[in-house]
Amino acid sequence: MKAWTLKAMAALFTLLPAATLSWFARPLGALVWRISSRLRKVSLKNLSLCFPVMDESNREAIARSSMRHYALNGLETGLVWYGSRRRFDSRILPPAGADLLESALGEGRGVLILAPHYGAWEILGLYLSDVLAATLYKPAEDEAVNRLLIERRGRFGANLVPAGRQGLKALMSGLAAGRAVAVLPDQEPRAGDGRFAPFFGVPALTGVLAPRLLKRSGAVALFVVALREPGGRFRPHFLEAHPDIYSDDLDAAVAAVNEGVERCIELDRAQYLWAYKRFRARPEGEARFY
Repeated sequence: MKAWTLKAMAALFTLLPAATLSWFARPLGALVWRISSRLRKVSLKNLSLCFPVMDESNREAIARSSMRHYALNGLETGLVWYGSRRRFDSRILPPAGADLLESALGEGRGVLILAPHYGAWEILGLYLSDVLAATLYKPAEDEAVNRLLIERRGRFGANLVPAGRQGLKALMSGLAAGRAVAVLPDQEPRAGDGRFAPFFGVPALTGVLAPRLLKRSGAVALFVVALREPGGRFRPHFLEAHPDIYSDDLDAAVAAVNEGVERCIELDRAQYLWAYKRFRARPEGEARFY
């Protein structure tokens, strides 16, 4: 039933013009802000931790705007799941830094794309379908929903692989073949799979997967996001990773992962998913934030 509802809603959204969806996202985001105390409180807490000297009213303005982008990710499902390739491509603006990807692929070393929960991340996944050998994802608990997500997200040829041993093998195979693969750099890892590293100056449990993949494969790391632009369009941005991400010092490498996410966020702070409990885990002896 849940999968059917998602399909019906996405089919409805694909019938609406981009301007209509953009307009509707404002009251929808405001509604989510009002009725979800959890999302509201988490967003404000994260922003207070990351930008402690910022005026409180400015932090709230960013948090409210972030709710609008949160709503847009749902409303854009129609384009992602059912929009034609021609219609989809017409909404993509010339990417910034695309030469970085071309150069890295040209070296034949493989490219590890680090794509945080920023901007139109579902749009980004579909946009990168042509270049990615594998994309790591966390399976949904509902099997019907999981099958639906794999089918729709992979309709342009993307190869989605579940997190775990199978996914790791697919990522390494893609990098060994000199191709690009993608992982999420800002998702809190399981216990034992991460280290604490500063994120806007606050210790955050950060996955060690990216640095270890880079060390084992000799691949190039690039951060990539899809920034929402006026008119219902999207501009992919490719950013170089800090050199420390290749360091033998794992703590320095993990810190470089967060530094890259920070630079993505600074493109437009409101487009980050501040409602995610990024600081859920705390170093031993520290009080919980949420």
